[in-house]
Amino acid sequence: MATTVINTIVSTKELHFQPGGVPASFEVTVVNGSDRFASFQVELVAAGAAADRNGDWYSISPTASSKKPPGAATPFQISILNTPVPGFVGMMNIRVRVFSMELPDETREILRLVVERGTGLIALQLELPVKQFQINPGSRIEVPVRISNPGQLLSNALLTEVAIDPRWLPLSAERRLQVPPGKSVETTFTYQAPFGATAPSQAYPFIIEATHNNGPASQVSGSLELMPMGFVEFTSTPKQRTIPSKLGWKFWQSDPVTYSLEAKNASNLPQEATLEMAGENSPECNLTLIPEASAIAPEETVEFLLTASKKRPWFGRSRKLLLDLTGIWSDPRVDTRNERQTLELVVKPVLPLAVQLLGGLFLLYLLWWLSWLNSNNPFFGHNEPVNTVKFNGVGERLISGSNDQTIIEWNIAGFFNPIVNQEMRRFPNKGNRLGQWLTRPFQNRTNCQSPGCTDSVATKAVRVVQYRPVNNNWVATGLENGEIHFWNLTEKRLDPFHSFVYQRDDRVFALEFTQDSRSLFSGHGSGTVLQWDLRDLERTDSTLGAKVPNLKQFNFAVYALKFVGNDDRTLAVAGQLNQLILWNWQTQTETVVPYRGGGKDAYINSLDAAEFNPNLLVTADNQGYITVWNMQPCLNGGADCQRIQQWNDGHNGQPVRSVALSEDGCYLVSGGDDGSVMLWPLNIDGSRAQPQGEQIIRAKNKNFNSVDIKEVGEDLLIAAGSDDQQEVRVESHPRLPNLGCDVP
Repeated sequence: MATTVINTIVSTKELHFQPGGVPASFEVTVVNGSDRFASFQVELVAAGAAADRNGDWYSISPTASSKKPPGAATPFQISILNTPVPGFVGMMNIRVRVFSMELPDETREILRLVVERGTGLIALQLELPVKQFQINPGSRIEVPVRISNPGQLLSNALLTEVAIDPRWLPLSAERRLQVPPGKSVETTFTYQAPFGATAPSQAYPFIIEATHNNGPASQVSGSLELMPMGFVEFTSTPKQRTIPSKLGWKFWQSDPVTYSLEAKNASNLPQEATLEMAGENSPECNLTLIPEASAIAPEETVEFLLTASKKRPWFGRSRKLLLDLTGIWSDPRVDTRNERQTLELVVKPVLPLAVQLLGGLFLLYLLWWLSWLNSNNPFFGHNEPVNTVKFNGVGERLISGSNDQTIIEWNIAGFFNPIVNQEMRRFPNKGNRLGQWLTRPFQNRTNCQSPGCTDSVATKAVRVVQYRPVNNNWVATGLENGEIHFWNLTEKRLDPFHSFVYQRDDRVFALEFTQDSRSLFSGHGSGTVLQWDLRDLERTDSTLGAKVPNLKQFNFAVYALKFVGNDDRTLAVAGQLNQLILWNWQTQTETVVPYRGGGKDAYINSLDAAEFNPNLLVTADNQGYITVWNMQPCLNGGADCQRIQQWNDGHNGQPVRSVALSEDGCYLVSGGDDGSVMLWPLNIDGSRAQPQGEQIIRAKNKNFNSVDIKEVGEDLLIAAGSDDQQEVRVESHPRLPNLGCDVP
């Protein structure tokens, strides 16, 4: 004999309900007749009700019971709120279904529901099959409206458009309909968009209201998007100006000249217009645009005044500067005409050629004094502390970044040959370095983070540089103010070809490219690690920028990033509180690497992995510890990462600011606050090959903020950047194949 698993008791077999009145209620008691704990749910199904109405005409409390032991009872309170079938009067069967997620059986009971004629007022239901429409100026469009009567009485309905301008309704703003009980009726409203400035291109909301004799009013809303039409254009007069425009007794003065540019908006789009320099390089003059940008209503014209000023050179020939301007409109959906304007500016020199020749000899001497051949040249190198240095892939170039807001590309040959200029290029061009050098003693430096910097310098100090792995033709820089700049080393432009920022004043401490250079990861002082999608940067459209498809927030300031393992999936993230985490950015999983404990002032300052042995990782912290890790166990086998060796005797227990591994992992170089740069030969397994490291650079009262190492031929190149005297140094050291790791 079968055992009843679910026992159901319905408090009544017949229930009366009057729409508009008090809800009709009854109780269902469910008894657990099984031999296990189980939860129960109750569902009502009405004969003839639409499937999408099986939950809006009644309420159940509780919606589901907690798990009950065998023999326990659960009461459910059920209220009928509305008729299951709109407009129905009479008796219908309600199926009370009880079921459980833990039990295979269910029970069904039948309840007779007597629906009486309602007394309350019921609103009509309005529906727009389509809520959003597009329309061209002057054209017409039909908007269908469906009106439903959920009540039990015939309704005489009045539909009225109440929101949009009456000029949009060429026929009528009203519709009168009879809607039978429980039925639906459809009608349409005709809209026609006007031309010109009276109707700018935008989305116009419309509202249709229904009133009737048996209940309150109801509304439905949609939108009409007026499509753009017309054109915009720029014109300029005159096309050419000369400095000076006329000669006077003050022949050395250079008064500015003004060009008039007219922006015309012959469209139905509200526009904001401005002008910007076209091309990669700006002309060597000062340009002022008044106004900088202007809002232009449809069918309106605005005048821009472009003032050009140029201090005339004392020598040379007359120069013709081409001002390539591009008109920028905020909404490009209409035809743009004459957006490119080319203006000419002729700048005449102050001195004639004869006077220029007399100063030739003095100029030659001055050029020598300002060149790298003059060892006392105060305009060479960085003006503020050096934060970062990085070799390119073949070790012939070096990039350094400093608190003076610049990066410098260095020629490695110049560090060993005095005839070769070490400093190749500076990004960006910071202007007159002579003036900066003369005013340095008078600069206010009281609020700076680093010795020798000014407040303005500190806001955009270069914290980190990183070569693009593919071709090494780009350099990415991370700044103190949260910006990331991209510089193209194959071009001679003096500004970054792309700049982007996620959050202002969120310092960028670390940058790391994927090997295919399609993504760049940045680590920030707020604990944010961002993945930037760089694939669009290869395109010629200069308006494209990097995207952020991935953001990870850590609970500590991120000071260092490095990919570990044989693919670009796992990123080692290190920073404040001595935190070291392996983050798989594709699966969004984290692995915490156990490290020495530390408070809020404990930091892992730097980490690096060997290019040809990516499972070998080195870390350095501000307690003076250098640690070498084997990351393979925690990447592949799920075990703990292997700490190969840790020591703190290399920099006298003082903070270690930077570490770097050679490509094959056979050499480690470190720099710290004790004023020394150390070389540590390693064994094949990553342990120290010698009890003590070799001091490569020693400087008194200097903090070495960054180091890098590169194997070139039979030598090791070691670069270091320091605080004191803003120095970049490169030293050479013979390779040590006799130790066993670096095999020829």
